[in-house]
Amino acid sequence: MKNKLLFSIFFATLMVNVTFAEEGSDTTATTKKFRSGMAVYAEFGVLSNSSFKAIRNEMRAQNIKPFESLMASVVLAKRMETERFFAESRLILMNSTKFNDDENVRRGKFWGIGIGADASPKFVNSSHWNVLIPIGWDLMLYQLRVKSNQTATFGQVNQNPNAYSAVKLHAASFNLHAGIGVDYKMNLFPKVYDKVYISSKVTYHLPIIRSDRWRGDDVKVTDLPSFKPNQLYAQIGLVFFPKSKHRMWGRMH
Repeated sequence: MKNKLLFSIFFATLMVNVTFAEEGSDTTATTKKFRSGMAVYAEFGVLSNSSFKAIRNEMRAQNIKPFESLMASVVLAKRMETERFFAESRLILMNSTKFNDDENVRRGKFWGIGIGADASPKFVNSSHWNVLIPIGWDLMLYQLRVKSNQTATFGQVNQNPNAYSAVKLHAASFNLHAGIGVDYKMNLFPKVYDKVYISSKVTYHLPIIRSDRWRGDDVKVTDLPSFKPNQLYAQIGLVFFPKSKHRMWGRMH
């Protein structure tokens, strides 16, 4: 079943790319068939996540100050769209860490990095609105750390270096997601951008393949709850479609 789902995702992504290529290669058209732009989103977990909460509770039981309860990410995306379709490739930077470390306090840190993609037909495409049903996938790598901002002499560190090393554990997850998205189109900075969108999405992420245990360099932890990223996420940000002579973030197209 999992293999069939994965095959369906990659096949759908391939078909979207073929559609863009066919529409973009029409040399008889007088106008550009597709536009390419860059997006910056903030993404937040909307509902509580039981596995996230269980990890924080286990840290408290071990006298470790846990990471923050909010699951938040910055998403950098490249968008391509035609009159009928949209597709995005995504770089996800997740962090639930509070950075003001207290001295000699053991603190948990949680962050992740991943790549992904989604695509959808445009169910509404007017002069001011797009309505989308984005479906896609994310591949995420997570790191859980336990560290303390200790002070020590060089001799103490030299004699017992393991006492001053942070605990680093890793996990991974392959997620499917689907939801609804709305773009509001604006004509901001018309000399630089063809269009600027305020874009929002609400999607549910479902892990299909994930790590059952947290792992270190030479160890597999048996009693720490595994992380299951199934949750409803809200995303809001800006999408920029620069004019050809004002290419954004380098030569992206």
